[in-house]
Amino acid sequence: MCFGPSHFPTKLCTAAEDYIIMWDLQQAKIMKDTGQQIRGQIIGTTLGFISYCCFSPDESQVAVCRDLDVLILSSLEEKLCITLEGHDARVTCAEFCPHYSSTLVTAAEDRTFKVWNIKQGSLIYQSTIISSSPFLCLAMNPSAEQFAIGTADGQVRVYDLSDGNGFRCLHQLDVEKIIQKQKTLRHKVTEEEGPLTISSQPSWKQSQRPGGQQEQSADDDAEESEVGSAILGLHYSYQQVAQSQGNEAKLHFMKHDETLVRDLLTAAPLLTIGTTGAVVQVNAKTLEQDLYFDLQSPLNCEPNMESSISVAGSCAFSSTTDLTKTWCVVGSLFENIAQVLLVSHSQPVDQQQSLDQLIGGIAGLSTQGPDVTKEEDNAQGDITVLSDAPLVANSLLRAELVPKSKESKGSPGVKKGVLLSSKKSSVLDNQPLTFKNKVKSSGYTEAPRRTMFQPKTGSSKATSSPKAGKSSGLKKLEKEYPVTSAPPTHLHVKLDVEEKPVPIQCVKFSGDGQHVACALANKSAHLFKMPLSGSGTAFTGHNGVVNSVRWNHDNKYLISASDDKTVSVWVKGQAEPILTFSTLTDNFGVDKEGGLKPSKDNPLFPKEISLAQFYYMDKFVLLTAGSTFYLYKYFLDSSKQDIKRYISNSRYKLVKSFQLDQAQKITAMSAVNGFYSYIVLCAGSNKSIEVFDMNAGQSVRVVEEAHTRPIHVLCQNEGSSYVTHPPESYNLFVTAAASDCIKLWDLRTNRCIRKYEGHINRSHSCGLAISPCSRFIASGAEDRAAYIFDIRSGTYLHKLTGHTDTVTDVEFHPLYPELLTSTLDGKLRLFKTS
Repeated sequence: MCFGPSHFPTKLCTAAEDYIIMWDLQQAKIMKDTGQQIRGQIIGTTLGFISYCCFSPDESQVAVCRDLDVLILSSLEEKLCITLEGHDARVTCAEFCPHYSSTLVTAAEDRTFKVWNIKQGSLIYQSTIISSSPFLCLAMNPSAEQFAIGTADGQVRVYDLSDGNGFRCLHQLDVEKIIQKQKTLRHKVTEEEGPLTISSQPSWKQSQRPGGQQEQSADDDAEESEVGSAILGLHYSYQQVAQSQGNEAKLHFMKHDETLVRDLLTAAPLLTIGTTGAVVQVNAKTLEQDLYFDLQSPLNCEPNMESSISVAGSCAFSSTTDLTKTWCVVGSLFENIAQVLLVSHSQPVDQQQSLDQLIGGIAGLSTQGPDVTKEEDNAQGDITVLSDAPLVANSLLRAELVPKSKESKGSPGVKKGVLLSSKKSSVLDNQPLTFKNKVKSSGYTEAPRRTMFQPKTGSSKATSSPKAGKSSGLKKLEKEYPVTSAPPTHLHVKLDVEEKPVPIQCVKFSGDGQHVACALANKSAHLFKMPLSGSGTAFTGHNGVVNSVRWNHDNKYLISASDDKTVSVWVKGQAEPILTFSTLTDNFGVDKEGGLKPSKDNPLFPKEISLAQFYYMDKFVLLTAGSTFYLYKYFLDSSKQDIKRYISNSRYKLVKSFQLDQAQKITAMSAVNGFYSYIVLCAGSNKSIEVFDMNAGQSVRVVEEAHTRPIHVLCQNEGSSYVTHPPESYNLFVTAAASDCIKLWDLRTNRCIRKYEGHINRSHSCGLAISPCSRFIASGAEDRAAYIFDIRSGTYLHKLTGHTDTVTDVEFHPLYPELLTSTLDGKLRLFKTS
């Protein structure tokens, strides 16, 4: 049987081998009140065993599954409209799409699904054999053009039903793994609460003891494993959140378009999954667990009643008038018992609640980490990238490296040429004449001058007034990124970085978009000028693979990190680095020849440096080595000697180091340098994300098990200098791990808010990038392609082909809708809009 699709259904369809009857619930209630016999409309007679039935969105038709076929019946009269055939095994379920009224999806035990167009009477799509287990249930997502299919092996797959996307699989959830994880946690709690047994015998001898704890737990696991985890039922429950009213009170010039952030933070639909042994509720957008209920546990029933379900044989769901609850009917497999459960889920948001209140309510449940002092707590407030809290008195960000001023060679009262002392005079006299700042050439290599004098005619009289025109700074302010443009999908430029193939580790545009830097595996970094052409400029000096390159805020300096345990700061147009980080504490011990010997108090870096970047508007430098990241203050001196050009007067000093206690290595790090921010994000080899507040000087949050494998890339939504966003949008960041999906996070929450799948990334570290308009996410992949995702949906929009190897990194242009990709064989590809 099935109810109508409306929230308050008025029709009920019951199917048996003899009749299929349509019931009008309102009319049936009137007949009951007046004492009449309740009768329904027969729409089918002796059609055979019906395994499933469902209504069309307009309730004009009913689809019934009969053996290998699906029959489309009229709901008003006894009339067979269409017969759908083609499955090779029994059809187990069928559902109409709520977004396309004429689209019907059917699934069968032949492990395939088919998409039909009832209006046109045609087959739209037929899948291949997807799983080794038969399909048992199907559910349509009311808020997105997606549907979910459950199989007998405990897997739930979500498919895209929108036009032009090929009905591809968006997500796959292993429900059996969730159930096993919950059982493991329950056993741990039981062991902690139970009596403790201390034995001196070896583990193999303890397991042979009759009635031992390990033997008993093994028996319990064997009994529970017999229940299985077949998916019996699926149901989407949608909660709608009213739009924020807080922006209306702001002035017009202070208003921001918060549509993107609001769409990402609205309450997501919940997918309730019924299995043979448990009921699991997950977030439909991220497929993360929200609720778990073991059906074998005692149920909360009426007083003086105790009940439990050993093994469930069927499961059905229905929405209630209360958006916070869902009805669940579970039928026992071995008993004639049906249990009616009321499943509660996340609370709906009040219609008058603003977006800021919603964010605050979510953030209040997620903060972890050690307690801070009152002063630091007041300064920290909510954890956001853009903080309105001032620097605390003892903040690390107040540190500054000020160079000592040089002593004047003469006092103000002494005339030029008068020596201060005979000792100083002797030192100056002993210097050779050529040891000056600059030596002027005699010009003997130049051609002799032939034209001795050439008068200037027609020249206009010079005026002291400035030329009419705008400065470069004003011209830069007038430029703006086209936030409504389409994603870049057309290949425009191909470029080989080197003559021989060399892996490109990282690519980064400068803030003004005039240059792009590449980190290569041949121990060098390359600089190219936009538009891409030529061979570029090479920065050589490292003795290992260059892992990363980053620009400073004013685009004058470039910092590179290498496996040779050093970090170098380069200047455009100079071959030698202006500053090199080689020792842990500082470089104050540089000798006259520019050498720096490590010591016990100032050793070399213990591990390879995987990332280095400027931080806090170029005031500091962050770098990672092993499981520690370091905060340095520095001073750059661009003056050079003509003779000893390799000697640099730049200095650096360690402010503080931070270590991830539970991780062996920091696999990714990100911090904003385009504006002042206290937040530094780190991903460790223990698959966690740790948030550090540099103002408080400590870790403020840890997200455990963020991915199934260690995160290899972490990218924040920084925008660019040519676009403005509401402050909330800067709290978004994305992460990716090998053999896992891409996840979108909000810093104010402790959970993932979106999940993106479809790209192939099994072993290499493929890069990520968020477009300056914050509408798209680009990702590299191992199938020689780059993918562009819509940040509001879970599927990719475009697959950019044309590469010859794995796409290692991607980067959006800060001013134009362009995307730059790098590959493992040393090639750059620039994509533009049509």
